[in-house]
Amino acid sequence: MLEIKEFSLSYGENRVLEDISLKALEGECILLTGESGSGKSSVINSINGVAFAYENASSTGSIKVNDKQIKDLEIYEISLAIASVFQNPKTHFFNVNTTLELLFYLENIGLVKEEMDVRMEEMLRIFHIEHLLGRSIFELSGGEKQILCIASCYISGCKIIVLDEPSANLDDKHTDVITEMLKILKRKNVTLILAEHRIYYLMDLVDRIYLIHQGRIQQAFSKEEFLSLSNEYLLMRGLRSRQKTLLTKNKIHQGKDFMIRTMKIEFEDKCKLRLDNVSFDLGKIYGVVGRNGCGKSTFLRVMTGLNKKDKSEIVFRSKKLSKRERIKNSALVMQDVNHQLFTDSVEEELKLGVKDLSQDKMDRVLIGLGLTKLKDRHPMSLSGGQKQRVAIASVLCKNSRFIFFDEPTSGMDYKNMLRISKLIKQMKTENNIIFLVSHDIEFLNATTDYVLCLEDFQSYKHSE
Repeated sequence: MLEIKEFSLSYGENRVLEDISLKALEGECILLTGESGSGKSSVINSINGVAFAYENASSTGSIKVNDKQIKDLEIYEISLAIASVFQNPKTHFFNVNTTLELLFYLENIGLVKEEMDVRMEEMLRIFHIEHLLGRSIFELSGGEKQILCIASCYISGCKIIVLDEPSANLDDKHTDVITEMLKILKRKNVTLILAEHRIYYLMDLVDRIYLIHQGRIQQAFSKEEFLSLSNEYLLMRGLRSRQKTLLTKNKIHQGKDFMIRTMKIEFEDKCKLRLDNVSFDLGKIYGVVGRNGCGKSTFLRVMTGLNKKDKSEIVFRSKKLSKRERIKNSALVMQDVNHQLFTDSVEEELKLGVKDLSQDKMDRVLIGLGLTKLKDRHPMSLSGGQKQRVAIASVLCKNSRFIFFDEPTSGMDYKNMLRISKLIKQMKTENNIIFLVSHDIEFLNATTDYVLCLEDFQSYKHSE
């Protein structure tokens, strides 16, 4: 059993959690939800010890697992009881080979080979992931990586698993797969504690829901109480839909301003992506959709000129654009925003590389994304959702012709998703084109004019 009692957490002078109390019994599924930056990830990082071992946090109150205080345990002792699945699965891996990754924890706790074989066989009996064994981690899609993370948590034998936004970057297919995996874990009496904005896939699993607001538990609900809440109540508190949302936007029609005359991308799994004479109009917002691994992020790298080996022909107003010209005229928000935050404050981040940025424009962007109170904070001290908004804000302050976003609402609550949608629509002009790679159907429906489904341009090479 896990018990949190009157727990508060601080980073220096910054108090991020206040008086948190909850219990998680064997086999229960607990959902922590609420607005971005409310403290959900801080609860997760306190339970698994990351806040104390790596982030130098201080605390009052207690978190106990099997009657032992978490902050008094070494990180390896915590790992014997609690396993973690992070929003970005890349932070989970220590090996290049998938099979070695699954066995890595077992080797570190000194398990004999015979016991490792037993655990591997048991895991493969309940999770049919044989197709992921013996592969390079770098060949896996985002969804496959997250599946591997959950499988490695199960094979560890830990009876408590904490998950921080596990579905944030997943397509419907892989979300369905991890839902089934979580159901199996629950039937095996594994305790699941999830911090999540995207809640629809958990409604058949969850036992209790805690609404976190400004570092406190604002309200606690049983499953039945939560399902009885009105949609208006959920939206007022920035919560996502309890039902799966369907995409309502039309696929692209032929434009006249910006054309992919030819683009050919080949992947190691014999998949090929080929686009010929696909064109777009200025003043439009295009969603780029498709399953995990179909080439969406690669498509963005090619379009922006960042793919060194690319030989695509991209044309703007009948003139072929070189890679250098595409880079010069493009702005990009990456999926992992930690790679593009460079300065010591949010305000300086918005000014970076932008000439003659007016205070009025910067203030409008800060207000629009709810970042005004954070403008003097170091970007790396913010929550994942807040960092995402800072990266988006920096692009909104530029005047680029071609603007690209890779999963801009990953791990974002409903209220901030709408903020981002509104600002992106406001930045649409007759002189730019905006591309949004996303699995967030609510966001795509609210923001885009058309969608480009890359799966429509896929083919597979057959072996001789």
